[in-house]
Amino acid sequence: MNEVIDFNHMRVGKKGGGKHWTTKEVEEREAAAKKFVRKKKKKMKVPEWLNDEARKVWRKTIKDMEEFDVLDKVDEDVLGTYCDAVAKYQEANDLIDQHGYTEINAQGNRIVSAHVKLAQGYARIILAYSNKLGLNAEARARLAKKMADSEEDPNADLFD
Repeated sequence: MNEVIDFNHMRVGKKGGGKHWTTKEVEEREAAAKKFVRKKKKKMKVPEWLNDEARKVWRKTIKDMEEFDVLDKVDEDVLGTYCDAVAKYQEANDLIDQHGYTEINAQGNRIVSAHVKLAQGYARIILAYSNKLGLNAEARARLAKKMADSEEDPNADLFD
């Protein structure tokens, strides 16, 4: 079973997880979660719409995240969007290197380059999607905390 879906925090009649869970509530949640567990793991495929640079990011990300077992086939398009944003971010940074951080506008004033604004936009997308997919340290720490919080404390009854 996927370790991210864990119901140990739903202890019937005991404090923890924010409320006192009934046996029926725990059983209903466990039954609902089982609907989202694959009988056989499906291999993720690179979306056809990704360009070559984004495909490189895809392969690296899949390889790097393999052991965490967080990504699933249904994440293909979301991961594809992340990979596309990373590739375009890299391209925007190449343009910044070539043309600089600033440019002169029609009035003759020095302003932030459109390439910088483009890179900043892609950076926001990358951060948002990496958080959703568990691809950065903050997201993995949040998952680890959630898993640790759900573990039963053997001494919990001593302090009630």
